[in-house]
Amino acid sequence: MATNANGTSRAHIRLRFTEGVKAELRLVSKDGQQLTPSTTTVLLLNLSQNGLCFLSGLHLPVQHNYFVEFRMTISNVQIIVRGRIVWNAKQDNQYAHGVLFECSNTLRSLIIGVMNQEILERQPQQQKIHYLYSRLLNTKKLHYSG
Repeated sequence: MATNANGTSRAHIRLRFTEGVKAELRLVSKDGQQLTPSTTTVLLLNLSQNGLCFLSGLHLPVQHNYFVEFRMTISNVQIIVRGRIVWNAKQDNQYAHGVLFECSNTLRSLIIGVMNQEILERQPQQQKIHYLYSRLLNTKKLHYSG
């Protein structure tokens, strides 16, 4: 379980980006219509299966009447996901924003797979451990039926 800056625990592990992963952001209405004619590029700070944090010059409000949509490529996989801004904070002369995804379980599984692939690419020596744990999990699933 990960811990955030104020010491409270988070439910999911976050993949931190240190080499400047960028995403294209656009604002979308609840019914999927683009709210602005343009998109903007933002810097991703971290990603989890349920959300992400990004840095931008924009100060987006915490409201539930619109979505933010991201187009990003991680480990050579393009992901398009929508979510809601749940917090924002001034960071130097920009703003950090926290986003909670609104997506299907299928897309969430894809995000988890991409995160795992990114970890393996960053630390190839850990590949054998991931493989062993994966085999162990699959064996347990076969033996447990509930």
